[in-house]
Amino acid sequence: MRPQPQTNFPSPRRRFFRHCLLPLLFLTSLVGQYLLWSVVTPPLPAAPRPPRTTSTSISTRPALATSFERLLPAGHLELLIPPPPKTPEPPPEAPVPHRARVAIIIDDLGFVREATEAFWELEIPLTFAVLPWGRYSAAHAREALARKQEVILHLPLEPLDPQTDPGPGVLRTDFSPEELRQQLQANLAAVPGITGVNNHMGSKGTQDRALMELLMAELKKAGLFFVDSLTIPTSVAATVARKYGVPTAVRDVFLDGGGAEAIPAQIGLLIEKALAHGSAIGIAHTRPGVAAALRDAIPQFEAAGIELVHVSALVK
Repeated sequence: MRPQPQTNFPSPRRRFFRHCLLPLLFLTSLVGQYLLWSVVTPPLPAAPRPPRTTSTSISTRPALATSFERLLPAGHLELLIPPPPKTPEPPPEAPVPHRARVAIIIDDLGFVREATEAFWELEIPLTFAVLPWGRYSAAHAREALARKQEVILHLPLEPLDPQTDPGPGVLRTDFSPEELRQQLQANLAAVPGITGVNNHMGSKGTQDRALMELLMAELKKAGLFFVDSLTIPTSVAATVARKYGVPTAVRDVFLDGGGAEAIPAQIGLLIEKALAHGSAIGIAHTRPGVAAALRDAIPQFEAAGIELVHVSALVK
């Protein structure tokens, strides 16, 4: 019986290709890839030798960094060593909120002794408005200054009612400019140590723009401020003061218009205005019982966190 041909047995040519030629081609490919890589990738420059250390010097660089120096080119070592952590900056301080401020003016000093002297014992900032030409005007001004209080001139201005007497030194709307200047200068000189002026009465005078312009021009020259007592809502005094660059402010609350017994309620209103607007000005007078009522009201200011100041701190 004739043996069958074995079709799966490789021919000699195939055996040569499988055992010799394929490994040769694979080796040739590896050599080609190596040569291509060596041409495209430049050789690393030699790393600088670390300085030799003597027996008396100790390297402070970490051992790991020294070993990497031998492997990386110069200038690349710092990429491997993380920078020291930054010290966190302290958070910014929160701004301290300003306390609401209140100034209290005491009007009509100079003519009444006992009711005025009752205020000397109050250890709070007060601004005393002194009328000119009173029997005690100069003495009251000096006493207030000695007690570190503020003194301003309580300037008499013409009222609407011609039957009402504002007292000596009044400035009237029918005065000539020269008469107004002379009377004003005399009034300013009559009260020592003044830093400003507020009006006594003046519901007619503070509406007269010509009178107010002359007044503010003179106060500007003298370096004085002006507080409008606001005896009438249509006053132009503060508007004209700003026009002439005179620091000014406007009264917010009359504290004793309803008598000393009404002062606690009026103080409450004054505090409300100060908290709403940041500041407020109250005016009281040298009447019996007013100083005691103010003394009793001090806890109201403290409970509301109100800072009491002289009125010069509130003019703008």
